[in-house]
Amino acid sequence: MDEPKFTLGMIFASGDVFKRAIRAHAVKHRREVKFAKNDPNRVRAVYKAPNCKWFVFASWLDDKKTFKVKSMSDEEHTCAMSFKNSFVNSKMMAEKYVNQFRANPDWNFEGMNQQLRTDTNMDASLWQYYRARRKAKVMIEGTIKEQYSKLWEYCGELKKMNPGSTIKMQCEMVPGDENPHFKRLYVCLEALKCGWKAGYRPIVGLDGCFIKGHHRGQILTAVGVDPNNQMYPIAYALVESECGETWRWFLELLGQDLGINHSHGISWVTDKQKGLIDAIVELFPESEHRHCVKHLHNNFKVQHKGLMLKQLMWAAAKSTTSQG
Repeated sequence: MDEPKFTLGMIFASGDVFKRAIRAHAVKHRREVKFAKNDPNRVRAVYKAPNCKWFVFASWLDDKKTFKVKSMSDEEHTCAMSFKNSFVNSKMMAEKYVNQFRANPDWNFEGMNQQLRTDTNMDASLWQYYRARRKAKVMIEGTIKEQYSKLWEYCGELKKMNPGSTIKMQCEMVPGDENPHFKRLYVCLEALKCGWKAGYRPIVGLDGCFIKGHHRGQILTAVGVDPNNQMYPIAYALVESECGETWRWFLELLGQDLGINHSHGISWVTDKQKGLIDAIVELFPESEHRHCVKHLHNNFKVQHKGLMLKQLMWAAAKSTTSQG
């Protein structure tokens, strides 16, 4: 439907399909078109220029299954071409270039604008590009709500492809809605937990970070250290907030997965989040607990600034004896 040619008696599946064809025609011929009549049963499209008599009228047949062109003008266009068209909007760009966005999610503004200029001799604004990219993403991936509805299938697929993995999801009921709402999710893959038990150092770093987007929350993570002193992911959880209750829930599941029956010999490295400290003391009373130097330095530099003091602090943290 990139270059529709209207004829008397031409049929369409619906009024929306007919209107899409009108919009494509207006963009292709660079004419400003408006819908002089636009209701569920009939549509009449005319050019905005007052001196142009071109029009196309279509409506439903009696069976209400076919939208048919019943009358149209035989006259040629008498209006001038326009370099601006209200139909060249973010919705049109998203529908036209959805395959390009699917093939290249990083397709930039310059690339899309060059393609639009080639196709329509028109330019898009930067904000139109952002809106078109966002709408194309929804067309490709579905809405956020649709993605949340697939979480149960996602958890089932994780268990199917990683037998022995621990996947725990909690939902809650919201007043006025009969459908359960997502609350939190814990994931610890079998390969990762077995790898940590097989020979990694008994050191686990814990931290949380914010989730940005439509649905806010926190990601809680547990990270180990491999023999090359590189980070080794162990488990993660998506929770509603970072507090003592969510950390306790996360650490209880993590302790079960790592087989920590008694906490002697395990070292935890964390920031100074109060709820996290209390949860470790409660669940793993015999373990060692240390604070992340980076977080300590963020507090230290408020009163003690300067590169020299920073280097001395890191040297003290790395030393293995009292002499350094």
